[in-house]
Amino acid sequence: MRSGDNGSRTYLYGIASGEVPSRFPGLAAVANRDAPIRRLQAGGLSAIVSDAPDREIEATRDNLVAHSDAIQHILERASSVLPLRFGTVFPSDDAIRSELLEPRVGELGALLAAVEGCVEMRVKGFYDPDAVLREIVAEDRRVAELQLRTRSLSEDATYYERIQLGELVASALAAKRERDASMILGRLAPLTLDRVVEEEPHEWSVFTASLLVERRRLPELESALDAIVEAEAMRERLRLTCIGPLAPYSFANLAFEPAGAA
Repeated sequence: MRSGDNGSRTYLYGIASGEVPSRFPGLAAVANRDAPIRRLQAGGLSAIVSDAPDREIEATRDNLVAHSDAIQHILERASSVLPLRFGTVFPSDDAIRSELLEPRVGELGALLAAVEGCVEMRVKGFYDPDAVLREIVAEDRRVAELQLRTRSLSEDATYYERIQLGELVASALAAKRERDASMILGRLAPLTLDRVVEEEPHEWSVFTASLLVERRRLPELESALDAIVEAEAMRERLRLTCIGPLAPYSFANLAFEPAGAA
């Protein structure tokens, strides 16, 4: 048994499938920079772990970066990976085998199979506020009239008109957001296996979505995103950002509470 003695426990980064290396040299371990990040196997699964001190692991910048870097490193070397949330610690290697890998081998295998050869891409759409406001004014006569009136008279004299103007703009913006998000995500749908869309975008955001994409289709996704923002109807009003490839946090994140790890 490794760990569990000398006051150390076992920190778990994720579970992987495929030809996973036995060691991950050059990576700093969470809360124990000198500890090697290594592979722990049981039931045909590979848990990526490191020795952890017998104390609370703080969510410092260094620790969060170390956790993220390790998962990203695993993603580049394994055929699929289930990322664990930051701070997942077990009493020992044997505890990982007996509490997680062996009793849940079927569930873990199914989750890994579902994201085999896939990565997560996080896509965000943002409006250019000035461009979209110009559109709303041009498209709605009531908005144009209220805007002119509120600009030509004092705030006190146009108090209720300003409220009405704000409500009309908010309603028009929501309608635009719904149409544009539906169009963009519809264009991307044939290139994705699954998606998770945040329900409440910020004022000038169109959408934020996590997309499950096969690695082999990443060039197609990039081309599709470029085509959307370069289209004449979108060029002046929309910006898209894309972060990834990432481990499939939104699609295969394993929730688990180790016994006796507190």
